[in-house]
Amino acid sequence: MKRQRDLASLLLVVLIAAALRFGRSDVVEYFHDDAMLATLALELADGLSFPLVGVLSSTGIPNPPVSVYLLAIPFSLSSNPSFVIHVIMLWNVIGVALLWCLARRYCGRRIALIAGLLYAINPWAVLFSRKIWAQELHTPVILFGLLLLLHGFQEARAGRLRTRSVLLAQCLSMPILLFGFQFHFASWPLLIFIPIVVWPGRKRIDPRAFFIGISLSLIVVLPYVFGLSQTLAIDPTRISDALERSAARGPEVSLASIRALARLAAGAGLESWLAPEQAAELAAGYPPLHALSLVLLPALLIGLRAAYRRSRAFAFLLSIWAFLPGLLLIVEWTPVYIHYFIPSIPAFAILIGYGGDSLLRMVARWRPLEYAVWLAFALILALQVLQWSAALNFVEERHVDYPGFTTPLAKLTPLRAELSGVEDVLVVAGGMSWNLHHEVALWDTLLWDAVTCVRTIVADGYAVLPAHPFSVVIAPGTPAGFATEFYRNDSPEFFPTRRGGDDYVHYQWQEAPTWSGARIRPIEPERFANGLRLSGYGLEDESVILEWRLPAQQIGADYQFSAQLYDATGERVAQLDATFWHGRHWCDGDRLLTWGPIEMDAGATTLKVALYRLGAGKDEPRISNLDVLDAQGNPKGQSVDIYLGGREA
Repeated sequence: MKRQRDLASLLLVVLIAAALRFGRSDVVEYFHDDAMLATLALELADGLSFPLVGVLSSTGIPNPPVSVYLLAIPFSLSSNPSFVIHVIMLWNVIGVALLWCLARRYCGRRIALIAGLLYAINPWAVLFSRKIWAQELHTPVILFGLLLLLHGFQEARAGRLRTRSVLLAQCLSMPILLFGFQFHFASWPLLIFIPIVVWPGRKRIDPRAFFIGISLSLIVVLPYVFGLSQTLAIDPTRISDALERSAARGPEVSLASIRALARLAAGAGLESWLAPEQAAELAAGYPPLHALSLVLLPALLIGLRAAYRRSRAFAFLLSIWAFLPGLLLIVEWTPVYIHYFIPSIPAFAILIGYGGDSLLRMVARWRPLEYAVWLAFALILALQVLQWSAALNFVEERHVDYPGFTTPLAKLTPLRAELSGVEDVLVVAGGMSWNLHHEVALWDTLLWDAVTCVRTIVADGYAVLPAHPFSVVIAPGTPAGFATEFYRNDSPEFFPTRRGGDDYVHYQWQEAPTWSGARIRPIEPERFANGLRLSGYGLEDESVILEWRLPAQQIGADYQFSAQLYDATGERVAQLDATFWHGRHWCDGDRLLTWGPIEMDAGATTLKVALYRLGAGKDEPRISNLDVLDAQGNPKGQSVDIYLGGREA
């Protein structure tokens, strides 16, 4: 009978968790961080790279690569981000089941039910279960590792050292936890789990199992050790610069982290994340009495006291789990974001479970009061479900100012379907850097297996002319410029985002539009060492235009280009330096035009064109020019020299 009750409790918790995480699964974010992480995972899944670091953190230090490794598994099955988001939802439903199992094993049946329902329904827990984000992945891993840690080392203390499951837990718990903690720097304080649990039972640990666990732990952290070492070899001041930026903030005492913990524990304040600039409008759609969830905060304090009365060791572990990450940021040395504390939500659920259990014990003799406590708990949960539903309604239909909830994936799907039948796509957006600009990573991944070449350019300074049919997408918020007009035609298709927001505009071209800018003088193509060919130039109206023929994509080939005017005496009289179109966007055979302002000089006789990189490492020169090759492929110089009389040097 008890087993049946446990199964019924677990099934209830899992079904509710699944309904909320999978419900309206098209109203999910797919923004820059998601798309960058998806890019790395897709490249790994396709065998194109094996990253030793992940995407950059907010501090400027690269994250460990474990999130890429984990995401590469579902991306190897499908390149569709929607599929992977559904896998993440399932992963987090499993996390809710793991929380229930942990609470049932170490706290009791009733606490497991209360904690499981709280974790299943908590709006913050649901929100952070529906997105391709490193922070959405780690909590189930940490929960599983903690379950193994407690089983392996508490069982050892209890004298059941020889059971196979205990030995296996001693082997696997530490590497699994270290894997989970690497997903985000904010979870690193929870490393203290390991000595807290392991040290008291150290005398009864199996040496072989412990040695295997330590060895596997070293293997788990090794990729990031190598990756960070490589990063520092290229940019030795990366960590010191981050520390200096933190020091420049000054030691500022703030309760921001404590407020964040309170919101997570109570499941309140969702509008502060979803729509910070429209928080009042969003909250106006919440159900009446939604603030009743704040009752969970005193219940948490009651539960903390009750937990210490029952088991000081386990209560101390829960306290560290729930509060340590937030307490460490009371003195702010870096900006505080609520997602730093996602792993603490299960601990809050267990502590509130202790509080609810204590209240029910207190009123056990008065059945009506016991029913009233259960009814209040059910009402809070129902209000949180209604609050979550109201929040989804808002962010699905209303444009939300950044940094709020960005365009839902469902609003991008129609355009994705339209573009999937096109060989080449050109996106005109506000930036072209993969690690800085949203649209670059977004469309690279949404069209990963569907389109041969996806390129992104900015509104001015660049124009690309493909040799075959292509589509142009002008992204919302793209500033006015040459490209936004050059690629328009008489047959636009509009793809709305949300009410109050701009549309994506799609144009189809059977052949590239006719160049209408400055006249371009052809030259015999000059080849650079990276395969680029300079094939023409133009000088008029205080500007210089250069014509290039592109090789195939070269990820990471991000150059500067220089156009310099010299007079007959060899003196430089004018110069333009600008960023060349990033190699990520190159497609073999494309014609590229780049231009920019240059001060014309009547005495100029030679135009020198060069490509170069800016050095970052301690042993790299500040400027490294790219060689120009002769017909046999040998270096012949580091610039193309063009006589302005029309003869090529």
